[in-house]
Amino acid sequence: MTTSPFHDDSRNAAIGAGYPDLPIIALSTATTASKNAAELLPVAKEALPKIIDGLTKEPAHKTVTKATPLKAAPAAVIKFTGKTTQEAQEKMEKYFLANKWSDGLPMVPPTPEAVNEMLKGTDLPREHVVGTIDPKHGIATVEKIAINAVMAGARPAYMPVIIAIVEAFADTGFDLYGVQVTTGLNAPLVIVSGPIIDDLNINYSFSTIGPGWRANSTIGRVSRLMLVNLGQAWPGVNDMKDLGNPAKFGIVMAENDRQTPPGWGTMREREGFSKQTSTVSVYAAQSFRQIHDSQKYLASSKKPERIVDPMVARLMSNSLNSTAEQWGEEIVIAFSPTMAENLKRFGYDPAKIQKELYEKGRIERGLFGPRPLGSFAVTSGIPKWIDDLPDNALVPVVPTPEDIKIMVAGGKGGGVSYIIDRWGFGNSRYLTKEIKLPKNWKSLLNDLQGWETPITVK
Repeated sequence: MTTSPFHDDSRNAAIGAGYPDLPIIALSTATTASKNAAELLPVAKEALPKIIDGLTKEPAHKTVTKATPLKAAPAAVIKFTGKTTQEAQEKMEKYFLANKWSDGLPMVPPTPEAVNEMLKGTDLPREHVVGTIDPKHGIATVEKIAINAVMAGARPAYMPVIIAIVEAFADTGFDLYGVQVTTGLNAPLVIVSGPIIDDLNINYSFSTIGPGWRANSTIGRVSRLMLVNLGQAWPGVNDMKDLGNPAKFGIVMAENDRQTPPGWGTMREREGFSKQTSTVSVYAAQSFRQIHDSQKYLASSKKPERIVDPMVARLMSNSLNSTAEQWGEEIVIAFSPTMAENLKRFGYDPAKIQKELYEKGRIERGLFGPRPLGSFAVTSGIPKWIDDLPDNALVPVVPTPEDIKIMVAGGKGGGVSYIIDRWGFGNSRYLTKEIKLPKNWKSLLNDLQGWETPITVK
């Protein structure tokens, strides 16, 4: 059962799940939210006969689907011709757009030769299945990943990072299905950490979340192309975000190890990996909320009384971070090197920041959510003791201090940083995967010569 704007989305989901004839009842209203019983009663009466029929009658044209082993067909070869190369490529672009195989930007033709070259970036065989991509459960073979990497303009040396991203997307803990089809305005954020940042010339300094670097731009782009082409998510069909999100073009940022204060450690180490390991993290980011030293609490000439208080208001935004819908997910804070240094100067490290924000970032139970919490308690994993609290008792905005993920990124400027809001309305977890390098890694890096953009570190 759904509402009228989501009928096609629900049908699409049923087909993708192998139930093409599943009865779907669309209520004659755009939404049930904020409507009282008197408003919904006529809608329910109208829908009741259809619900009974759907539960008791066989569909007129019943389709039986059989379970089959997970196996992808080899990629088809499609030929485009023209009087000039440009004409042939324009035909390809139009064909891809018509079939929803595009992000709307010009693409590199995924010729067999280019795909074979891209496959040199991994030791895995081309038919190896890395995972399935929701919502339509597309089978992400190494070959299909390579095709999308070529289309995005990536280099073969980027393949280990791209494969790790697919592993994270395919992990059920990320809830990619929810991330893809929700009306919530989120998009996957990719965070790279470790020695591979220098190897691939990934920008970790000024405007790490921005253009100008081949690796950041194309790895981000291929992450989106795979969600479109393998996951088959399309706006208005099964991607139901009202407005979307700029990050849906694909965003890659990197941790700044070089300017992380001594003793702080790295994000990957806090996630259980060694400092020598390179990792990719994925996060269902909703918005980037600026935090900075506007109150001069961190000024070197003045010892602050409340070092993290300017961050608490951002953390406590009622509509985004601190209600029951969002409770089960993490929150990411990306400190610029300047802000991290100032925090370090006054005795703060990530663990102390996490603890203080956890203790101060709380909301009254009466504002946290309805009583009882019902489905919120199930989807967000809220324990019963929170449901039972009196209205004036305080609830933490995350389950544990460690659910506040802290990293140092960007350039050493004026100390402007980000709290990155979580999606909520689901159960998408912040996930980190190890980047595994192929045997021919050194030769792949030689291929990158000439593709670098200088990184400014001050």
